[in-house]
Amino acid sequence: MHLVINATEVGRRRGGNESFITGLIEGLADLDPSPRVSLLTCRWDTPALLPPMFRQVNLGAYRRLPFFLWQQTIALRQLEADWYLANFFLPPSMPCKGAVAVHDLSFRAHPEYFPRTIAWYMHWLTAWAVRRARLVLTGSEFSRGELFRFYSVDEEKVITIPYGVGSEFRPVADETDGATEQAVLSRYGVDGPYILALGNIHPRKNLTRLLDAYLRLQQRRRSIPAMVWAGLRRWDSGELVEQARSAGVTLTGFVAQEDLPALYRQAVMLVYPSLYEGFGLPVLEAMACGTPVIASNVTSLPEVTGDAALLVNPTDVEDIAAAMAQLLDDASLRKRLQQSGLERARQFTWTRTAQRLLALLG
Repeated sequence: MHLVINATEVGRRRGGNESFITGLIEGLADLDPSPRVSLLTCRWDTPALLPPMFRQVNLGAYRRLPFFLWQQTIALRQLEADWYLANFFLPPSMPCKGAVAVHDLSFRAHPEYFPRTIAWYMHWLTAWAVRRARLVLTGSEFSRGELFRFYSVDEEKVITIPYGVGSEFRPVADETDGATEQAVLSRYGVDGPYILALGNIHPRKNLTRLLDAYLRLQQRRRSIPAMVWAGLRRWDSGELVEQARSAGVTLTGFVAQEDLPALYRQAVMLVYPSLYEGFGLPVLEAMACGTPVIASNVTSLPEVTGDAALLVNPTDVEDIAAAMAQLLDDASLRKRLQQSGLERARQFTWTRTAQRLLALLG
């Protein structure tokens, strides 16, 4: 069986879609024997570091979407693929069986979070892919339910396969590692202690309410750790970015994958008050690093965190502020969440994700 994966987003530095593909490829590479896999890649400023045992077919510079989808069709014919796996979209002509990974339906549930044209093409191209795919993958039961809510799709072909946590996400080994990580973080202008929020600066990440909660804590306490926002600026975020800077928030911009473990490990806590998630990789990555987590009590996040995080109402600023204060003041709670987080994160590996995928493809 020859599996071709759309890995063109590796190197694009855009977040969760790239993390899913790189994690899945890592899991496939760890299998013994390694399956027959080819990777469609793209030319970005950052070279794609992918396992050498898998063939790579570079499609050149990224082009406008309609033409790029046709490029994939041509490549699949040349590779004589049995299965093709891609995020959200499939090419217009499929010379093999198709599997599509739909990580979330935020563009349907909350189109107001997106520019109109983006919400429109995400909806129609995803709908087209879901209808034509032999297999539709989601990372959570919540996202599986959202697929049925928004699209008419055969239940039997929609499968939940939980995502994994990379092996690089682990607790600090010793004091030497801690000193090295401080040097890494200094490149991003980060100095501890700090409260971390990670993800694109985007309406659904709910950073406006997080900032309000942080400002309340500043007014009530003599001292409070700094706040760090790690992620790219997205549409309509200019005003929020200026408000955050005025409040003293450190904005790192994009953080390279190899630097993320240091960012998690040196944080006092991760606060992830997202309004809508299809899975929520950052909460698991933080847990795997031994960092206490505060997360929303909505969408997929309770399913992913179990009882290993402090859950809050993301629309209640006071609830978010109270949870942060509780973690800052209660050392026993921090320790309990660290331990339960480590145990929870061990249940999610990319190797298991890869094994389940191959079993489905047959």
